[in-house]
Amino acid sequence: MRRADGFTLLEMLIALAIFGLGTALLMQSAWSGAWSARQAWGETAALRLAQSVAAEVGVALPLDDRPRDVGLDGPGAGLPYRVKIVPGRLSATGDRDYRVEVREMKPDVTREKGTDAAPPGLATRAEGPVLATVTNRLLMDGTQ
Repeated sequence: MRRADGFTLLEMLIALAIFGLGTALLMQSAWSGAWSARQAWGETAALRLAQSVAAEVGVALPLDDRPRDVGLDGPGAGLPYRVKIVPGRLSATGDRDYRVEVREMKPDVTREKGTDAAPPGLATRAEGPVLATVTNRLLMDGTQ
């Protein structure tokens, strides 16, 4: 009895399973790379925002004795970040250390059962992790 040329059904199923596993691994790798790139972009934007705010402390933004939030105006107004200036200790020369923290703000998805969603623009946001911190010193004469 002579065997016909070609593949058997079992060989085709094994090849299809190997192809499916390889494709799934490639998709996971691509998804992981895209997620990492998005995370890096967010952290870079937060660091640039923190550096920008730190440069304005003592010039356009006063440094108080208590931590305070900074309102974002202009190009930073649409970013999902919360910026806080936290004063540190006074040095012997009267200079003040401070840090600027940028936190990610995530939509608050905790809703009670049976309530309507908040109108656009009025939804509350939950505070996320600190994405960037910049530490600086404000000199007595106002220069940095």
